[in-house]
Amino acid sequence: MLAKAGIEQRLMEVRQRINQAVERSNRDPSTIRLLAVSKTQSVSGLEEAYQAGQRAFAENRVQEWLEKAPSLPSDCEWHLVGRLQTNKVKYLDQNVTMIHSLDRFPLLETLNNQGERRGIIWTALVQVNVARDPAKAGLMPEEVPDFLNSVGECPYVKVQGLMTIGALGASLTETHGYFRQLRELRDTLQSQKWPGVDLQELSMGMSQDFELAIEEGATLVRVGRQIFGERE
Repeated sequence: MLAKAGIEQRLMEVRQRINQAVERSNRDPSTIRLLAVSKTQSVSGLEEAYQAGQRAFAENRVQEWLEKAPSLPSDCEWHLVGRLQTNKVKYLDQNVTMIHSLDRFPLLETLNNQGERRGIIWTALVQVNVARDPAKAGLMPEEVPDFLNSVGECPYVKVQGLMTIGALGASLTETHGYFRQLRELRDTLQSQKWPGVDLQELSMGMSQDFELAIEEGATLVRVGRQIFGERE
């Protein structure tokens, strides 16, 4: 694990790079949030990031979130960014700020049913496989309108935007294009109105490409390795 100074330094460098990308794209820096992806990292690493000012963390697996969240202060914001299995929804609670990987009807229905049973309204992003990468989850772009149309039938799920992951092995130019396509899809869909849907968020960009994502309109960037170093 990196020493405290290492994580502090890395966080500072990532924030500087975010600010530079914001300046290049003439964006308002307050519209972009950095999520520290802490999957496989130790609680001590998260505590070091917290001491360096980081408050928003992202986990891939429900089990890791369950193990780590109680050890961090209550003002932390927790996001789930990995593929969510329907049988894991029952372990979630209102301390999950946002689910980034809503990608199929059974998961939408399970979230709604659990939300109704427990009095929780989930905030979620629809995952879109813009790159059409068979190794990635997510709806195809043309499937998104029908999916959003179904959200109105699930009052315990609120969709606040879209999420995508770049294709494995894609060039920077290709990745830039994928991010642009997600933004354009969001802009097109915003002209329509669906109950329970407000497409204000774009979750895209990771350690290797978050600057490109910011230039194309990302509001949430998911950075792990550049903050914590290689996974444990």
